[in-house]
Amino acid sequence: MRTGTVNLAKVALAAVLAAALAGCQLTRQNFQAISLGQTPDEVRKIMGAPRYEFEHEWVYTADDPRDLTKASVYFGPDKKVVGKAWQNPEKPWENLREGEVPQP
Repeated sequence: MRTGTVNLAKVALAAVLAAALAGCQLTRQNFQAISLGQTPDEVRKIMGAPRYEFEHEWVYTADDPRDLTKASVYFGPDKKVVGKAWQNPEKPWENLREGEVPQP
């Protein structure tokens, strides 16, 4: 393998890893790993950075705009998880609400 090809492969791998570490990890498995009572730091370790961060709600959406899956994590006054919701219009049987989740 030529040196230029090796360097290009390293740069590509580094870019993929950086994107994975910096972005949202919106998967059903990660969402299910969120438990009531967890701290924002614990949620961030599992789900990554939220797409939208409000005072009492973090919202996660897919990077692909065609994927309308949305996960919300709700925090109480003590900054601990009090509820969570998973919405997937393509697979409504997956939708889940747990804990204190505001009604739409």
